[in-house]
Amino acid sequence: MRITKSIRFTKAKLDSLKHTDKQQKFFDLTCEGLALFIYPEPSLTKSFYAHWSVKTTGPDGKQRSSGRYRYICRYNQKPIDVVKRLVNIKLPEWKKTNNTSSSIITTEKLVRDYLTNGAGGYRVKSKGTKIRYKAKTTDNYKQLLKSYVLANTDNQKLKDRLLNPYKLAENNYYKKALHQIELKDLTKRDIEIWHNKLAATPTAANRALAALSVVFEWDGKKLNPMFNGPNPCLRISKYEETKDKNYIDNNEKLFQIIKYTDEQQWREPHFLTFYRLLMEDGERIEDHFKLLWKEPTSKADALSCSGWINFRTKSIHFTDTKNRKPADVELTEEMITMLQKLQNLISDENTNASYAVGSKWVFPRPTDPSKPINNSSYRVKLRDFNYKMGLSIREYVRGKGKRIVYKYKNILTFKHLRKTFVTYYGRSKGLEAASIRMRHSSMEITKNHYYNEKQEDLKTKHSIYKPAGNVVNFKKAGNDEE
Repeated sequence: MRITKSIRFTKAKLDSLKHTDKQQKFFDLTCEGLALFIYPEPSLTKSFYAHWSVKTTGPDGKQRSSGRYRYICRYNQKPIDVVKRLVNIKLPEWKKTNNTSSSIITTEKLVRDYLTNGAGGYRVKSKGTKIRYKAKTTDNYKQLLKSYVLANTDNQKLKDRLLNPYKLAENNYYKKALHQIELKDLTKRDIEIWHNKLAATPTAANRALAALSVVFEWDGKKLNPMFNGPNPCLRISKYEETKDKNYIDNNEKLFQIIKYTDEQQWREPHFLTFYRLLMEDGERIEDHFKLLWKEPTSKADALSCSGWINFRTKSIHFTDTKNRKPADVELTEEMITMLQKLQNLISDENTNASYAVGSKWVFPRPTDPSKPINNSSYRVKLRDFNYKMGLSIREYVRGKGKRIVYKYKNILTFKHLRKTFVTYYGRSKGLEAASIRMRHSSMEITKNHYYNEKQEDLKTKHSIYKPAGNVVNFKKAGNDEE
């Protein structure tokens, strides 16, 4: 929530404005188009911005007004009179270059057109198959484009990186902001510099580049594209990303977890079953959210779930979220037993699982059993379980007695159970078998993102070319004897 007020900008008045726990916007009554933003923690900064309104025409033909902002400088970097004079002189020019309702077509206009009309479309795989983007992927692309391309973010450090001049060499600065560049002037060099501005967050920079590339690919397939030319995002070098391949690398810890989930299932029936299932089948976390106890009888129920349990074949039928193809995953006898115990606990009204009676979901939401769990449903339970198992650390914050507040940091989370499964499966049956089991398109994906080699097995203490016992010895050169 923001606080917005109109005041008269004077040095004494602006000095008296204090930081709060909310972002504050103040507009000057004596200078049209001048604003002061006051940011809360962690930035604790005051910055001058120019502001104006732009009218746009929506798909329904109605005109709407939306605000535009342009960063000027931090408070106290320039005198207030100088800032006011700059706004009075430059505001008409800024309005022209950012007016999306005019004939000027900028990167911002292209991105906004995609957000309105193109997001959620299809992606084309290498074999030519069209697959619709997942809702999660679409939402992620939207957020990346808004924050990293349009600079529509409350993160002041990110906004400064995107909008402030970028130093190319001594006394040579690149002053353009990507979303303000006209498409007719946009080059691959502009994309590269924008990508370089995001070097502090390499993973986010690569994801934002991929999202922007999707926008240009979508525009290129239109009858009348806004951008004339090949996709400028292609063949731009990406940053090296740190692969998170953490896993439970302690056999004793694994056996401790297995024993606890077996013997203490009654304490947290749904959570412990969910945790153990991730360990046993190695599938994606989200694919377990909408699991059904039995195969649905209607097509609508089949489309709304992520899979169902088949006790007869001792397996779970999934729809792979990557390629949308069916996948039947076998379950161990121990996992089948745990699921059957969970059913018995649900039917008993005196257990911690009784709230789920009558729910079609294997893992219903504790606050509303008619709905499946989501990413935040087991957040606290995971934190407490990890601390009990030595998989998280905590620091004292404040309080005493029974009212002590701690800050927790998970060493391993749900996603690392998938990496644990792939590592141990691969060590047992081989990397190729693990890749096939996980339905990866190549062993390279399995190796780079999930599998951890056992370092002891990589050491070579003897000749790897030691001949086997049935190898036939060749004759020595020049020996004609048979």
